[in-house]
Amino acid sequence: MDVIIFLQNLGDWLEPVMQFFTFLGFEEFYLLVMPAIYWCFDTVMGARLALMLVATTGLNAVLKLALHSPRPFWVFDQVRAMSSETSFGIPSGHAQNAVGLWGAWSHSMKRRWAWIAAIVVAFLIGLSRLYLGMHFPIDVLSGWLVGAILLWAFIRLEKPVLKWFRGRAPGRQTITICAIVIAILLVGNLVIFGLEEWQLPAAWIQIATKAGTPPDPISRDGITTPAAIFFGLGSGLVLINRKGGFDPKGAFWKRLLRYLVGLVGALVIWAGLKAVFPSGEELLPQVLRFVRYGLLGFWVAAGAPLTFRWCKLADFRHA
Repeated sequence: MDVIIFLQNLGDWLEPVMQFFTFLGFEEFYLLVMPAIYWCFDTVMGARLALMLVATTGLNAVLKLALHSPRPFWVFDQVRAMSSETSFGIPSGHAQNAVGLWGAWSHSMKRRWAWIAAIVVAFLIGLSRLYLGMHFPIDVLSGWLVGAILLWAFIRLEKPVLKWFRGRAPGRQTITICAIVIAILLVGNLVIFGLEEWQLPAAWIQIATKAGTPPDPISRDGITTPAAIFFGLGSGLVLINRKGGFDPKGAFWKRLLRYLVGLVGALVIWAGLKAVFPSGEELLPQVLRFVRYGLLGFWVAAGAPLTFRWCKLADFRHA
């Protein structure tokens, strides 16, 4: 707590800066930026980052539930909550995702300055979570550690796994994707099942509610979402690869129109279906959440590129 109080006492002038860096780890930022990379600049890098995002968010959700640790503003009323979070604290998802995603980006760039930039951004994102009162230092440190391990595994296993996957027929590729999705859902729900007898301490609820953000940490949303996105992305990438691959090159105005058309479609699925579909832990809301995020992943990977081709904004190329 002393570290957090020290940072918060540095002054309110830091809050806009910390809010900016913490925004770099929110779902809205990824929805705005990552499709742009895939649609307009580099399809390989975009696909790599999307798969890394699915891996790190899914793993983070499972670890949070398994460790079920509080956030600072749940246990210390001296800590100001300058953001809003309802999930468990350890490990920090922002810190973990920052190392995984920015590390994967710098590895794709293969430039020293990219690695330096990734380290600086990951550090500042983690620091922002402390300043905003969302995490303890151990949460951020463990997030960086898990993210680094995942990045190392991703770099080491990417080539052999892709070689094995591409050597399979499209039908077998789809079966493999479905098997991974089932595994994600099974592991996550088993962890949640193990928490059925566990009770959220009343003191945590009282202090967190006083800070303005009542906790609701035992949720299937964090498991269903990455599983659904992986299913949509994976099936979309299989379809696009069967058509020879998507070419992101083209005139600037075509790339800009691609991004705008694609983003409108993504927002219709992400925000529009959210407004229509019910939310909750019951079977129907979770199935509809899977449908929503599965469609989002498929739109990014294949739906939007097919629309670009139909609108004469892009072509497909042979790998």
